[in-house]
Amino acid sequence: MLGVILAAAVQAAAPSAVVADPLAPARIGDLQCYGADPVRKTCRALAGYSFEADGKILNKAEVVLQESPLVTMTTVSPVTMRDGAVCGPLSGVDKAQIAVRGHRMPEANAAPIRAQLLESMASMLGKDVCTTYRRSGDWWIAEVTMDGVARQDMNDTLLWVPVSAGYVVQP
Repeated sequence: MLGVILAAAVQAAAPSAVVADPLAPARIGDLQCYGADPVRKTCRALAGYSFEADGKILNKAEVVLQESPLVTMTTVSPVTMRDGAVCGPLSGVDKAQIAVRGHRMPEANAAPIRAQLLESMASMLGKDVCTTYRRSGDWWIAEVTMDGVARQDMNDTLLWVPVSAGYVVQP
């Protein structure tokens, strides 16, 4: 979900239907690769889902915060399915793991980065973010609403990729 939130590009797509179960690929273990570069097997953000026995769904997302040196943030947020959309509060930043070049940053260094992120995202935190997905060829278009208002500035393209494909988070 944070991958969508941090995305800036809006991609044009041919009209197509919204899918009935937008997380069907995640149920077999596939990941959402936002800002995908299929040649380099990289993603600007990589998101996966876990499905608990009690019906709870968690979204784990790793996103690029800084390109050089590479700094990433990994969050875990609860989501629900509502009217064909994946919805949940924008959250998890307060407990985010921060990594530099793939190595988890010590807490003493990560805490100020989280504090800065929390401050810059304060107006969005806790808001209800819903994402619907529609197919466009091999790609998917993620369309976002926040508190029921369309946010085209947060729309993005993605590919569903199997874990075995070896995609990584890189700019």
